[in-house]
Order: sequence, then C-alpha cells, then structure tokens
Amino acid sequence: MLYAIGEIILVVIGILIALSINNWNENRKIRNTEQQYLHTLKEEFSFNKDELKSIMNRNNLNFDYSLKILDNTGPENPEITEQEFGSLLTNSLSIETQFDPNQGVIDEIINSGKLAIFSSEKLKLALSSWSGNLNRVRLQVQELLSMRSRTIEMVRNKANLRKVLGANLKQFGIKQTKFGQGNLHLLNSVAFDGHITGVATMSFSLNNTYYPKLVEEINEILMLIDNEIK
Repeated sequence: MLYAIGEIILVVIGILIALSINNWNENRKIRNTEQQYLHTLKEEFSFNKDELKSIMNRNNLNFDYSLKILDNTGPENPEITEQEFGSLLTNSLSIETQFDPNQGVIDEIINSGKLAIFSSEKLKLALSSWSGNLNRVRLQVQELLSMRSRTIEMVRNKANLRKVLGANLKQFGIKQTKFGQGNLHLLNSVAFDGHITGVATMSFSLNNTYYPKLVEEINEILMLIDNEIK
C-alpha cells in the first residue's frame, strides 16, 4: 500500500512538473511574441510621429498663406499683384494636410486578439483607445478638406485658373492664358473671404488643438512601449 501511494505521489509530481514546464514554455513564447510586437509598434508609432510633425508643418504654411490672403480681402482695391495673389492662392490650397498614419501592426494586434498578451494594462488601454481618438481627429480633417474643396471649386468657377497657376503651368506643358481677365476681383468677394477664413480657422484648430493631442498620445504610447522592451 505504501509503495502504491508512493508511486501515485511520484506520478502526480511528474505531471505537475510537466505542466509547470509546459506553462513556462508557453509563457516564454507569449513574452517573445510580446517583445516582437513591441519593437514593431515602436517603429510604426515613431514613423507616424514624424509624419504627423511634417503634416503640422505643412498645415501651418497653409494657415500662414491664408492669413496673407485675408490681409488683402475687402471692398477696397487690392494692393497686391495678380502674380502675388496667384502664388498665395496656390500655396494655400495646393498641399493637402491629411494625417493618414500607418496602422498595419496595431490593426493586426487588435483584430487578432493579441492585445491580451501585453503585460502593461496602461499600454493595452492606450492601444485600444488609439483608433477612437484618431477618428475624432479625422472628422476635423474631413471638415477642412471639404472647405478646401469648396474653395478650390469656387476658384475654378470664378477665377482665371491659368492666371492663378502662372509659371506652374510649364510643368504641365500648358501655355499662358490668352484671356485678360484677372483674379483680384475675388479679394472683393464676401463669399471668397468666408471660404478662406474657413480654411484658416480649421487649419489653426487642427494644429493647435487636435494634432497636438495626437502627438501627446503617440509620445505616451512610445514611452509605455520603451518601459516594456527588454
């Protein structure tokens, strides 16, 4: 009886040891996978941070050019030339400032249910919140793109577009316009003034409210990732 009991105890101990080794191996695999994801997430968010800073710089240029246009709108005769106005108008509307970050790694983590493998609860919360916070910014970006699109359409309909583009036409192989009509009359338009004001205020709002919050969130995620990288 004692021998049998001893055999049972040895078998149980063996099973427990095997289970412990198996659990250790599984946990090691999970931690290795976590580290791999941490490194790729760091690359993705570091790239997105640089891209966002570049977008903010371009958006700030658009804002500055819009302000210069608004300095010349009103009922009186404009004090700038057709060429100067065309340059300001082209620079304020030609560059799109939509932030479209790389999402491959974080989407894979979320969609595959791998978020649970991360040890840090703060990092899991930050990663799960990223998409919602990004969508709120995208709503504001879409508002700016819509106003920009309406302004461009107004310029197409009301202005001498070839005169607006000026020397930039050469790259398209298009000659200068034969029409004498200029574009300075747009500066006397209340509607045009409103469109440019909309572009300026939305650009300012993005650069001073919405984009900075994303920068803070990216910095927080990168800090949490660095804390977990072994």
